Amino acid sequence: MTDDPIATPIERYIAIDAHKHYVMVGGLNARQDTVLPVRRVGMENYPEWAKANLRFGDAVVIEATTNTWTLSDVTLPQVSKVVVAHPVEVKQIACARVKTDNRDTLILVRLLAANLVPMVWVPPKHVRELRQFISHRRLAQMHTQVVSRIHSVCTRIIISCSRKCP
Repeated sequence: MTDDPIATPIERYIAIDAHKHYVMVGGLNARQDTVLPVRRVGMENYPEWAKANLRFGDAVVIEATTNTWTLSDVTLPQVSKVVVAHPVEVKQIACARVKTDNRDTLILVRLLAANLVPMVWVPPKHVRELRQFISHRRLAQMHTQVVSRIHSVCTRIIISCSRKCP
């Protein structure tokens, strides 16, 4: 087996449906046989679970959420391929009447196996770090604006009270 992910044949297709505190994971092989039953894994346990259950030769799909880049960074060293799915386009393709975490996970894995996942661009780690830095700067600017507005309101209140009081 080669270390080149492009040349490595995909043996299993794994879906990760990420939530705030947990992920739902499940997997199929090329014949659509279940190789990894859908189950819930706590976010804090995911790194250990990934090392124990994922292997080179797996293709993994993760629906884009706030935890996507962290999950992708943990998952990528373990597998051949990680695809990040565009959540809005996935919903348009697979509009189910009944939505459960298990069904969402199975839909994701079937789309991956059929090579129908609408992907998003995964920025390199240094780009993500720069974006995070810019986000923190914006928060600092917002903090300064809020403090200035509070001072302004307090000043107006003090002035209006001093006019009313003899």
